[in-house]
Amino acid sequence: MTSNSFNEACNMRIKKINPKKLLEFENFAGPGLVSKTLFGSFRDNVLLFVQNFAEIEDYTVDDMPIWCTLLVTQNDGAFPLFIVEETVWNSENPYCNHCKLSGWGHHFVCKRKYHLIIPSYEKWNKPLHGNFSQFQSHSLYGLIHCNGYGHLICINGIKYGTNFIGVSEVMEFWNRLCTVLRARKISVCDVSRKESIELRLIYGAAYGHSWYSKWGYKFCDRFSGVTEQELCSAMKILSSLDLDKIVGDFKKKRNGKEIKESINKYREMSDKPLVTISDLLKHMLIFNSRLAVPVFKPSGFDSKTGEKTTSLESFVHSMAKGDCRWSTKRLEGVLRVIVDLLNEHKTNNFDGKDGMTRHELREEARKSIGDTGLIDFVLKCIRCFQVENQIIRRTINPYGRLVEFTIHDIMEEAELMKWQIPEMDFSCRWSREKLEHAANSIVSILKENKGNKAMPRQELRDKARDLIHDTGLIDFVLKSFDNSTVGNQIVYRSKNQITKSIEFSLMSVSENLEMSANLNGSLGLNLSEEVLFLYQNVLLGYSELNLIGLAARLILDSKVFVKEWPVEKEVVNQFMALTCKVFPSFDELETELTRPLSPGEVVVVPPSITIGELKVVAQCALRDTYCVMDNLMLTQIGALKRIEDELILSCAVHPGSELWVRGSGLDLVTSLRYEDGSNNTMDTESY
Repeated sequence: MTSNSFNEACNMRIKKINPKKLLEFENFAGPGLVSKTLFGSFRDNVLLFVQNFAEIEDYTVDDMPIWCTLLVTQNDGAFPLFIVEETVWNSENPYCNHCKLSGWGHHFVCKRKYHLIIPSYEKWNKPLHGNFSQFQSHSLYGLIHCNGYGHLICINGIKYGTNFIGVSEVMEFWNRLCTVLRARKISVCDVSRKESIELRLIYGAAYGHSWYSKWGYKFCDRFSGVTEQELCSAMKILSSLDLDKIVGDFKKKRNGKEIKESINKYREMSDKPLVTISDLLKHMLIFNSRLAVPVFKPSGFDSKTGEKTTSLESFVHSMAKGDCRWSTKRLEGVLRVIVDLLNEHKTNNFDGKDGMTRHELREEARKSIGDTGLIDFVLKCIRCFQVENQIIRRTINPYGRLVEFTIHDIMEEAELMKWQIPEMDFSCRWSREKLEHAANSIVSILKENKGNKAMPRQELRDKARDLIHDTGLIDFVLKSFDNSTVGNQIVYRSKNQITKSIEFSLMSVSENLEMSANLNGSLGLNLSEEVLFLYQNVLLGYSELNLIGLAARLILDSKVFVKEWPVEKEVVNQFMALTCKVFPSFDELETELTRPLSPGEVVVVPPSITIGELKVVAQCALRDTYCVMDNLMLTQIGALKRIEDELILSCAVHPGSELWVRGSGLDLVTSLRYEDGSNNTMDTESY
């Protein structure tokens, strides 16, 4: 289990939650207790999950019970996952507009739906409010009906303190959560924006597919009139657009010169040929993410100081704890003065020095701050903190051995991260070729270990000895790695807060794109002004009478994506899953149920039971799921040809089969018939 040194905002929750119910965020749903416990239908699994892995809260929202489980991270963070059970009897709106938008309006109304929420950081230790479903600021918000059909409503990155979890990691967690709970279909409406940019268009042009397709979501918008094949063709047309053609097409237009200059600028910067707009956008996005690399380091550890890089606000609060006799306002005031002095020194820099000594900084600060005790206290506390786009660091001058304070812009930090081959170091006795070979060998070892996160220095050193038979060279290169870029990989050096040992981890520059994501739903895209310029003037610059403009419009109009988890086609844990679907009478089909039939319900049963026993199980499941089936009485398994009740199930049907069931007692007068709230029979939706 991850360390118990959790995020402060969740300390109160941790104290009252059984340690056995704490779940690891990164390894959730891996081989272990959760996946072994849940092997039924979603309807049963979600109840088992809250029973075994969550604690019920001591309050309700509009009479809806709430459970909470804590998810712990590998860098000592913890945050809540809330599960809210809403029934048709305590709901202000028992229907589902999300189902309507997803083309599932013809589904029968489910008796229960479950809201799964990771709130934004500032709400982690606060109760949910009745309007929780209205927020788009949740780090994760999904809704799943008890029949296993659901909707991903919003997803954002998670930032707590100086730590960051990218939106892709949150999406990966959501995917695993749906898998382990046995969801059947999940829809998402891709309306992610950043300022004026529709992200599905910029992502489609750059990568040729939807961001959600990385997790198996497929286009399924029944109202746009667009097919999945047409959307794929549109993305292919747009992403393969030749850059030379763009220059020619806009040559005589108002922004033609700026478009050409922007394209040529990035072509000159790239070490690979940029031929299409996909090549250009990917290069621009990755280039911009390089500049943001230092903002979010996986562990927040700064190898130059041995301390975590903290925000100004967090640093001030940490100083104010304990025996500090100064207010947070005065502490912050001193830090602002120090930042201004360091910037002034950096601008003038008459003596050619990067930083200011402690004595120099103290004497300058005294000119505007009369309390030398306060100045000394703040200078003593400074290790490494961030103010807006600058990092202030306490260092030791290698020549005079005096304490110095430096300030760097984030972009300068990115340049400093590039691994400088240390062949000119007087203590280095190895050639450039040997240094490069050793560095690349270490990177290859970290690549193989990537699924296991960080690797301790000693373990990495031992494995490197199999490839490099010079331990002195290995030690020299490892010592020189300082959160550095080697080729297209970033080697991170950090301190394990539990073992206190040095560890190394790896991330490709393209993956780091997600780490530098905007927290409010930018899907990991780092968008510069130049990307915005190309978006507005090229992607939206073609007329819709043009094939390219038509492709862009089609992508913008295509918003709904769906992922399906098929029912298992084999016996698992000595159980088999079947889908039981009610086949109404011919009179009901002609007069009342003229819309496409609602999906059936999944039941998980031993293959050794009889058809008669299956009938009882299926009747209970259907009654428990749909309002119109509250009084359903099943009379037979099999729609037209009845299967005898005495027959052993495994002798009659295969695992994963869909079975028609017949009976009586459907409630055709209830207002709780269809999820879209309509009881009319004129709808022509297709399932």
